[in-house]
Amino acid sequence: MADDAQKPIVEAQSSDKVMYYYKGPWEQKNNPCHVMGTQGATSGTNTATLGTTPTKQANIKDTGSINQQRVVNVVMTKGGNMLTDVARDLYYIWEHKMTMLLWRVDWNTLRVVNGKQVVNAEFSEVKISALPETEALNTAVAQNVTFEVTGIARRYDEQGNPFVLGPEDFDEGMFSDVIKFYGFTKPTEIGADENGKLVTDASTNDDGKGNANGTVPMNQRMDAGSQNPTAPSTPAKQPAVSQVNHAPVASDTPTSSAAPASSAN
Repeated sequence: MADDAQKPIVEAQSSDKVMYYYKGPWEQKNNPCHVMGTQGATSGTNTATLGTTPTKQANIKDTGSINQQRVVNVVMTKGGNMLTDVARDLYYIWEHKMTMLLWRVDWNTLRVVNGKQVVNAEFSEVKISALPETEALNTAVAQNVTFEVTGIARRYDEQGNPFVLGPEDFDEGMFSDVIKFYGFTKPTEIGADENGKLVTDASTNDDGKGNANGTVPMNQRMDAGSQNPTAPSTPAKQPAVSQVNHAPVASDTPTSSAAPASSAN
C-alpha cells in the first residue's frame, strides 16, 4: 500500500539565526532590548555539579547545582545602524560589576501566532567576569565575551512551552534588521557628509517596499494543467517559427505553373 501521507522536509536549524540582545541595568523599564552589535560565533554551556557515590556494585550518580555560560563574539564595527555603543556598554558593565540583562533569540522559530509575529527567546541575568579584546592583524576588533548566568536561564515554562518575544520587544525594525546590514537605497539617499563620511538616511527595513507589479505573488496557487498567469517580465508565449519551407497555400485565383520536374533515371 502506497504511503501518501505528507512528509516533512529535513532542514537544519541555522546557527547563524541565533542572535543575542541585551539591555543595560540603567535603562528604563519600557525600553526594548538591543542587538549586541555585529556577532560572530556564539555558544552556550549548560552544566550541573555531578556527585558520585561509589558502591560495591556500581557508582550512583546525581546532579546538583546548575552552572550556565553564554559566549558571544562581538565584532566591533563603525555605525552599522546600531542604536547603542556596545563596546562602551560592555566595558561599563564589567568595570562596575553590574548585572546585565541578556536575551538569546532563535530566529529559526519565527512564526505568526494569532496574526502576530513571535520568536522563541531565552532570558537570563548575567555577569561579565572577563572582557577580552582581540586586536589581531588584518581583522576587525572583537570581544569574545563569556556571560556568567546568575541563577538559571529561562527558556521554557513548567509545561515545556517556549517563552516568546514580539516586534514590540525589540528596537524598531529589528525583525528585518537581524539579517540586513542595509536596505534598498536610492542614489539620493546615500553619500558623503561634510566630513567625507559615508552616511545614509534610508531605513534598513525595506519590507514591502518593492514593486508588486513586477512579478507574480509568492503565495499564488499553481494548478497543474491550467493556464497560470505569468510574470510581467516573462515574454508572452508565441508559436514557434518552423525552419522548414512549406508549400504556398492554394489560392482561388488561377495561376500558371511550371510542369513538374521529371525524376532522374
